[in-house]
Amino acid sequence: MDASSRWKVSLILGILLSLIAFILGWISFGVPDWHTFNRYSGSITEYYGLWAYCQEQTPSYNTACQRWPSAETQVFNGTRPNFISTTQGLITTGMILLSLGLATAIAATVLPLLAYLAAALAITAFIFLVVGLPIFGRQSNDYSNSRGDYYYNKRYGFWLMVPTIVLEFLAALLFLGAGLLYHKFGYGNIGTNHSGKAIYGRNPIIGGQRMLGPAYGLRPPILSPIPYSPRTEPSLLSQYLTERVVSYDRPPSTLRIAGALPQPSIVRATGVPVVHSAPPAYYRYGEPVGPPFKTVVNLGTETIVGPLIRTA
Repeated sequence: MDASSRWKVSLILGILLSLIAFILGWISFGVPDWHTFNRYSGSITEYYGLWAYCQEQTPSYNTACQRWPSAETQVFNGTRPNFISTTQGLITTGMILLSLGLATAIAATVLPLLAYLAAALAITAFIFLVVGLPIFGRQSNDYSNSRGDYYYNKRYGFWLMVPTIVLEFLAALLFLGAGLLYHKFGYGNIGTNHSGKAIYGRNPIIGGQRMLGPAYGLRPPILSPIPYSPRTEPSLLSQYLTERVVSYDRPPSTLRIAGALPQPSIVRATGVPVVHSAPPAYYRYGEPVGPPFKTVVNLGTETIVGPLIRTA
């Protein structure tokens, strides 16, 4: 695997784990099956969660549930236990942050540096969830024990929150790893494709898509006295130059500009665009060569120059 693609794998795995935690967490959040108990031997089974209290009618196999505002007046003498309200606030905040972290991680596929924000949201969600769940687990057991309930235990709604917490913690680590890997090796976004394989027996000389010159907002104004010299690297639109080594052994082309009257011409040797990963070749023209002790007279319209000499 290419080093520039490792951040993509880390980000995708983090999104998958966070998505599973998102599904399990919201199921656990909504169901009332967290703590079950029997007041005495042979009594009906009662259970409650964050938002509702239920009773299982054993002869008819029906379940009757009520929301806490109405259930607390019938079951807990008008006073809901404090640990339920505390857990509601912690778990609700944690699930909202988990959802925001997942959405931010999905946006990081286009803007990869958002992976840092996704990691921060996931870590914060993990903290709220890992604090809220033990509060409910311990306090609900103590409450049943203090009332003298014959039997009490935890149901699947409570246990679904455990893998939610574990998966969200792993997702936070993967999001953080994706941000660090992108900062060190990556470029582009999740849709950018680059292959480091040899093409026609040659390796690519340009690594990834790079900005040519400074950003648009950082360039000098058009009428600025400071001249702006763009970089001479090949354009990103030219896939041919980004995948093949440019040859520097061919002779340069010659540009001549001549007037109607005899006058020195402007001659410039131009070669291929300069690429920083290969040494450029420099050429110059030598002095005109003629008979010894005889002045060279230019009677034509072009400048007389000597042979082409390679200096580097």
